[in-house]
Amino acid sequence: MTAKDEKLDTASGSLKDRFHHAFAVGDEYEEVLAEDEEQILRDIAQRINKRGMTVAAIPFLLLNKPLNMIGANAMQMGEFIFTAGPIEAFLRRFLGPNYTHELLVRTLEKRCSIERLIELLEEITDERPGEESS
Repeated sequence: MTAKDEKLDTASGSLKDRFHHAFAVGDEYEEVLAEDEEQILRDIAQRINKRGMTVAAIPFLLLNKPLNMIGANAMQMGEFIFTAGPIEAFLRRFLGPNYTHELLVRTLEKRCSIERLIELLEEITDERPGEESS
């Protein structure tokens, strides 16, 4: 083992362990959303429902569910775009008053977030007054 390998090994585990951790995918059922993350998902679900897009949003979210981590990372890399004045104002208006860029990225990084958003949309659909279920 070379001095460089020893340095990598003692820094934070072996190189193999560090690579395993870097590319690990957690179990979505072990993750728990914080209260503020849950609230932003509720805000998003309410706004989708208000615009009458619930029926279209659910299949779209199901189709793109595996890509939520990639989307969160892309948003993190493009932080300077999403935090620009006009764009942030638009996103705050569309996503609700609780929106912050950091909160949305942190929420989307959790694999369970898209599933929870779908559940919220389904709950809203089930609670609509005046509609009878067959």
